[in-house]
Amino acid sequence: MLKKYSSITRTRNTVSMKKNPNYIETVSNLLTRKGVGYRKQASTIATILGLKYNSAKQKLDAKRGINFKEVKNIFKYFNEPFDGEKSHNCVFIMNNIHKRCIIDADNKPVSKIQENETYATKIDNCFVIKTNPTQKINKELYRVNSIEFMSPPKIAILDNNNDILDLLKKIVLRYGIEADIYQNKDDLSNAMDKHSYEAYILDWLLDFNLTAETIIKKIRCNTEYHSTIIILTGEIDSYENNIGEMILNYDVRVIEKPAKPAIISSILLSTLFFN
Repeated sequence: MLKKYSSITRTRNTVSMKKNPNYIETVSNLLTRKGVGYRKQASTIATILGLKYNSAKQKLDAKRGINFKEVKNIFKYFNEPFDGEKSHNCVFIMNNIHKRCIIDADNKPVSKIQENETYATKIDNCFVIKTNPTQKINKELYRVNSIEFMSPPKIAILDNNNDILDLLKKIVLRYGIEADIYQNKDDLSNAMDKHSYEAYILDWLLDFNLTAETIIKKIRCNTEYHSTIIILTGEIDSYENNIGEMILNYDVRVIEKPAKPAIISSILLSTLFFN
């Protein structure tokens, strides 16, 4: 049985995580590898994405955002795989709290467990460290040499009901996810001009029969980070076509009200920590 999970050896200082991947640098490096000089990179991007030269040049100069879908299209054009820039390689779980981190671990699983050492299991390409010493471990264990904790993910929650906002914020905090809450879409839209969130939980129908449609379009068109978008709605029958368009064209998840905390948290944990 794994002992003393909480004993982390050779711990580094906590570091801040970049809020958004530097997709422009990634694209520029790809083009350089493919023999496209810097002076021709804007025109190449314009050709691939069907943009005007000035728009592509602004993206290359980081004056306009380039989104996840556009980056994937550029990589696809050169027959190169692209799954995004992963900011962490391990999830540290203490009770329900999840923390993203970067670890240095042995390449091979250990054959013998030693006290005062920290070990991680592996799920696909992601390491997992759990602090529950009573849990039975039936997977291979990798010795952890160092660990570097990262900033928690931050999401935005939009709903015109204060009680729902408070409930959703408590739910995500339980799992180590920070949240900013908004009661109207203008406040959220203004906040998005300053920074991007890694995920959004949006009430579909807001005050005065306004919907979250414009916010969803802004998230996808104006931000670099391909954020997770969850729509909460009790009006699927009335807005079936509109919501269908959001699913088809803007990659959103839909959850019918009343909101299901287990489903919401599962989506967020999957996309923010393990994907």
